[in-house]
Amino acid sequence: MVTLTLSLLLAAGGPAVLTLEVKPEAAVVKVDGKKVGTGAKPAVVKLPAGKHVIRCELKGDATTEDIVLKAGEKRTWKWEFTGIEKSPQTTEPIVPETGDSAAPPTK
Repeated sequence: MVTLTLSLLLAAGGPAVLTLEVKPEAAVVKVDGKKVGTGAKPAVVKLPAGKHVIRCELKGDATTEDIVLKAGEKRTWKWEFTGIEKSPQTTEPIVPETGDSAAPPTK
């Protein structure tokens, strides 16, 4: 009986499976300080039960979250960076303003 119980516990206590889905594609995903993927496609990682740190980075912006996984657990974690500023698009040439101080002195 003890052997059967121990076998069932070991079979159910495998690693946790964490799927990380982040956007946009250029975002970098790290778990416990190690790069595991980018936003180009979901990253699927097997982790031991316990506390883990997820970090997503994009162009100087980042978010970090601590999660606790149970043995054999399957979890999906999602993050999307929003409000990403794009360079302004213009068809007008950019001309510096000239004022009185920019004019050469007259004699």
